[in-house]
Amino acid sequence: MFIFSSKIFQYFGDLIYLEPEQERVEYRVVVKIIGDEWRVVLEDDESKSDVTLRRGDRIRWIVEGSDASFAFPDSRIFGQETRDVKAGNPLVMAISANSPRGTFAYTVFIHESMTYARGQSPPRIIVRY
Repeated sequence: MFIFSSKIFQYFGDLIYLEPEQERVEYRVVVKIIGDEWRVVLEDDESKSDVTLRRGDRIRWIVEGSDASFAFPDSRIFGQETRDVKAGNPLVMAISANSPRGTFAYTVFIHESMTYARGQSPPRIIVRY
């Protein structure tokens, strides 16, 4: 396999095949009050919070009703370990090309209630490749 200017070529004898670039995906996650607790949930499925993705994909978090602080376990995932976001503003982060593969729990601290939001106990980012 040869890589030329971000395109992937495979050599099969005298034939070179150009693989189409995979589309990068943006996952949408919401931090909000459900019932009487702060939760981290997928925008289209409030029963889930884990996001499975690959390097280069993005996550867009929206925190409804409070400022929040995010803490990630490894700075290689996004290039930094913490981020603050104002209520209603998006926090959009791309998985770094240098991110290790694995499952990483992260925390979202809610300023208004001085508590942590719960996900699938806790919310996780799963980097596959």
